[in-house]
Amino acid sequence: MRHRFLIRSFAASLLGCSLGVCVLAEWTNSLPIAAAKSRVVLVRDPGSVNSFTADIAKVRPMIAAGIDALTGEGNEAAAWRHFVNSNDIVGIKINTQAGPLQSTRRAVVEAITEGLRTAGVAATNIYVFDRDPIQMRAAGYLKPGTANQMQEVSIIDGSGWEPIAYFQDNLAGKLIWGDLLFGKDLDTDLSKRSHLPKLVTETITKLINVPVLQNHDACGLAGCLYNLSLGMVDNTRRFETGGQRGDPMIAEICNMPAVHGKLVLNVMDGLIAGYAGGLGFKPRFSWNYGALYFSTDPVAIDSLCVDVLEAKGREARVPLIRPLATHIATANRLGLGQSNPANTDLSETRP
Repeated sequence: MRHRFLIRSFAASLLGCSLGVCVLAEWTNSLPIAAAKSRVVLVRDPGSVNSFTADIAKVRPMIAAGIDALTGEGNEAAAWRHFVNSNDIVGIKINTQAGPLQSTRRAVVEAITEGLRTAGVAATNIYVFDRDPIQMRAAGYLKPGTANQMQEVSIIDGSGWEPIAYFQDNLAGKLIWGDLLFGKDLDTDLSKRSHLPKLVTETITKLINVPVLQNHDACGLAGCLYNLSLGMVDNTRRFETGGQRGDPMIAEICNMPAVHGKLVLNVMDGLIAGYAGGLGFKPRFSWNYGALYFSTDPVAIDSLCVDVLEAKGREARVPLIRPLATHIATANRLGLGQSNPANTDLSETRP
């Protein structure tokens, strides 16, 4: 067995271990494939973005329409209660790695937090987070006077990493600033471990995943699965360089109980989408898609979005991304969702 992870007993209820005990778990690609169809809702409004800025007045009804359609409720508060209740502490994982013009839009996050509050979740119990404080500030987060509806947290200079909740791979990585063990081993500064955030392992009870629709030159897609794995843990460069495609690492990190067990909703921010040159905003390879995808299944959203980006890629005659995004099929084999369109129920609605 090549990959393994250790996880602390704060996930005891999920792993069946006793308090104060660390559990070693191994995962293989032989787990059964989920049989049920996955539901995905697409909401589009081409006018929701103007000059690379999302219009909160138009995004807000898009979020409400998507949640209503996904749950079948006619009432927004009731729809959000499918995923959270007033006692939950909710973490919203954003992606700010691609720069300010291709990060999770603040308008999307604020609309989600407004919805959570209709379900009774207090603003103080809503955490918006990513890894790097510099990238978060550049994308419009962590700024004074902006956190009136939610708490904004950087893992690196805020909540920190959990020392004994990690994914381990035999591929060693050179540690950099922000990694938990950086500077602690002066001989090598190498590590085979990727640690989860304390915010995820110890604080939040529910996790909402809000990536941005963007290709990734190494991994094919920096989508839902990427945002929950290489976009969330430390010591990840080893999985994205030197011919690595993040497979099976992306899927196996997403399968950790502290991640998979708390994930309740994925909202793909496709207001502006990038089909080549990512991570990073490239005007030549980006377009105003004006779309949001909603599903409890991150695999289904990612698979559908690969098709969308490849369609644009064929028009521009750039290399296709599905051959690189093999982690999506691996996630399907691990039972994390559906990558086959035949097993996905996609519906489109308007705000």
